[in-house]
Amino acid sequence: MTKSQKNKLFLAFDYGGKRVGVAMGDASIGIAHPIKAISYKTSKELMAEIERIVSEWKPSALVVGMPRKESGEPHSLEKRVNRFCKTLESRFKLMVHTIDESYTSVEADQFLSENKVGWEKRKKMIDMVAAQLILEDFFIASSGDTESRA
Repeated sequence: MTKSQKNKLFLAFDYGGKRVGVAMGDASIGIAHPIKAISYKTSKELMAEIERIVSEWKPSALVVGMPRKESGEPHSLEKRVNRFCKTLESRFKLMVHTIDESYTSVEADQFLSENKVGWEKRKKMIDMVAAQLILEDFFIASSGDTESRA
């Protein structure tokens, strides 16, 4: 973690076509917490809710999970996620970092299942827990630590 990232609050997003998971975390301690999953129909609706969250938390920077395929081919969501990142950056004038989000939704679902969260509640929580995992991975990668959460 660079000196400029110490004592700073970050918001992370797990972008999806219908829902976006949101988490917050403090880079100085490397801990993230899920905040919410935003269900949306239009990008205008999504950005209005993100604006509310950014105003409330006042983050120093944003982190967005970037989907990757093991084969190296572009993921079907990659262009949309890049557009989302550019919109965030221009709208909020904050640095937007991206990090590989491979399997975070699967890991989030597994974690919630292991903790006996029922399916109805679990499907509402998966995206925000995935955002938490994305932010934790970012903190680990930024610290120069070679170990991952897994």
